[in-house]
Amino acid sequence: MKLPFNSLQIKNSLLDTLFPIYCLGCSVKGEILCRDCTQKIRLAERETDRNILAMFDYRDPLIKKVIWELKYHHKRYLGGKLGQLLYEFFMEDISEMKIDVSGRSIFVIPVPISNKKTKIRGYNQALTIAKGFCHPAPAGIFELKDKIIIKKIETLPQARITNRQQRLKNVRGIFEIKNGDIVKGRTIIIIDDVTTTGGTISEIIKILKKSGAKSVVGFAVAH
Repeated sequence: MKLPFNSLQIKNSLLDTLFPIYCLGCSVKGEILCRDCTQKIRLAERETDRNILAMFDYRDPLIKKVIWELKYHHKRYLGGKLGQLLYEFFMEDISEMKIDVSGRSIFVIPVPISNKKTKIRGYNQALTIAKGFCHPAPAGIFELKDKIIIKKIETLPQARITNRQQRLKNVRGIFEIKNGDIVKGRTIIIIDDVTTTGGTISEIIKILKKSGAKSVVGFAVAH
């Protein structure tokens, strides 16, 4: 006997009919980024700064397209998918981190954007990725902390600066920490969409370590 649809099934069915989802890579219906296309994306090979790890190579056309759609075309749901992939990719690293936290949760901090940019975009893309990253993990593993680090100074977007030294200078002193005592002795993961010179994540790592964080690592979707 066929069971009747519940309200969630009806809602999902209507959404799928009105707003069908297609893979950005191959246009197959039902997935925003299908497994076949995901497996074809080039993995990051270039070196990053110490304590910063990246999943994909930003020079790959598909991952560049996905991140562009997330940041500039209001497709915030892509952040959840990228976060999930990030969690799966770094699962081994996370397992090692869990050993060192003695039963305490690992703080997850998305790289903040300015209030001005949040109003224009409507959301922080790193926060959407961080939420997707935390979602598949067992309860108690992660604790999302998106209010600890704030961006206090509006700066020129890093993507517009080609010189490495200018990129590093552009992010110096632009972040500050709120309730710094919270991070003392904690293990922390910083989440971002793209890292190039590593300057942004490194600046946040410096602030967190100065406030007493035990261990801080950065995970980026692409480099």
